[in-house]
Amino acid sequence: MPAFKRKIFYLSGFDPRGARFYHQLFAEQAEAYNRTSGSAVSVGKRRRLPPHSTGWTIEDRTTGVETDYAFLGWDDVVRTHWAKNPLALLKRSLIAYWNFTRLLDWPIVKSFPFGVRFAFYYPGISTILLPILFGIILALPFGALLGWRWGLIAAAVIGVAVAMFVVKKIQGFWLLRFIIFNDTLAGSRLPADVDERMAEFADQIRASFDEQWDEILFVTHSNGSIMAVPIMARLLEACNGALPDRFSLVTLGSCIALIGNRKDSKRFHALLETVGQGDFRWLDIGSITDGACIAGIDPCISCAQPRRARLFQTSPRWFKYCDPATYEARRRNKYETHFDYLRTFDRISPLDYIAISAGPRPLDASVAAFRAENDA
Repeated sequence: MPAFKRKIFYLSGFDPRGARFYHQLFAEQAEAYNRTSGSAVSVGKRRRLPPHSTGWTIEDRTTGVETDYAFLGWDDVVRTHWAKNPLALLKRSLIAYWNFTRLLDWPIVKSFPFGVRFAFYYPGISTILLPILFGIILALPFGALLGWRWGLIAAAVIGVAVAMFVVKKIQGFWLLRFIIFNDTLAGSRLPADVDERMAEFADQIRASFDEQWDEILFVTHSNGSIMAVPIMARLLEACNGALPDRFSLVTLGSCIALIGNRKDSKRFHALLETVGQGDFRWLDIGSITDGACIAGIDPCISCAQPRRARLFQTSPRWFKYCDPATYEARRRNKYETHFDYLRTFDRISPLDYIAISAGPRPLDASVAAFRAENDA
C-alpha cells in the first residue's frame, strides 16, 4: 500500500495544446526535481480517461507516495473558439477591447499591478498602432525612392509585416484570442460546449470524494482558474457549501479578477459569490512578473459578501529559488514566465509544483513550510 495517496485534477488555460504537451512538461520537470532534490519521482505513461480526460500515475519511490493525475481535457473546445482568420481576429479583438474598456470596474482595476494592464492592452496596440507607426516612418524614404504611390504601398506592407513579427514574437495572437474568449465569458454568454464540459469535470471531481484518497487537489492554471469558478460552484452546491477537508483548490497564474470585475458578467458574479461563500482550502500563487495573471488581488474582490473560503495568496518568490542568471533569463521571456508555475528551479520551493504533486507533504504542510521559509 502507498504511504500516501493523492488525486490531482489539472485544468489548463486557454491552450489548444492537449495532454501530450503537459505530460511531457511534467515528466521533464520531474527529472529536474529529482536531480535537485535527490528524489526518485517517476511519471507513468498517458492513459485515456473517457470521455475527454487523460491520466497518468506519479510515484515517489523514496517516500512511497503515489499520485493519480487526471488532465481535464478541453483543448478540443479551445480549438473551436480559436479564431484563425486574420481579419476576423482583428475585428473580434476590437470588439473585445471596446467591451472590456467600457465595462471593467476601473476603480478596482486601477489596483491591479501595472504590468497586468500593460500586458492586456499591448497585443491590441501592437496589432493596430504598430503598422500605422511603421508605415508613417517608412513613407517618406520609400516615397522619395519609389514615388508616392508605390512608396506608400511598400511602407504599408513592410509596416504590417514588421508589426506582425513583433506581435508573434510576444505571443500576441494567443493573447488576442484569450481576450476574445474571455469577452464572451464575461458577457454572460457561456457557450454550451464550454458549459457542458465544465459540468462534466465537476462530476468527475465530485466522484473522487467517495474514493479513498488522502488528498484531492484541483489545480488550475491561467484561464483555467476562470473556468474553475463554475466547476467549484457546482461542487459546493452538491456538497451543501462545504467541501471535504482533504480537498484543496490551487490556482496558478490566476486571472479570475479579469472577469469578476466586468460589470456585465452577472452570471459569473453569481457563481463567484457561491465560491467565495464556500468552506474549502484555496491556494492562489501569482507573480507580478507574470503579466498574464492578476497577482495579489483577492479573486473575490468584486463579491458583495465577505469571502469565507480559506484563501492563502502568495508570490512564488522565484528569485529566492533561482540562481540570479536563471532568474534574469526567465524574466526576459514573458510568455514562458506564465508557465513557470509548473517548473522546477535551482532550489526546491515547498510550493514547487512537482513537490506538491508528488511529495509526501499534504498541501497545508507545504504552505506552512513555505511561510516559515519566507516569513522569517
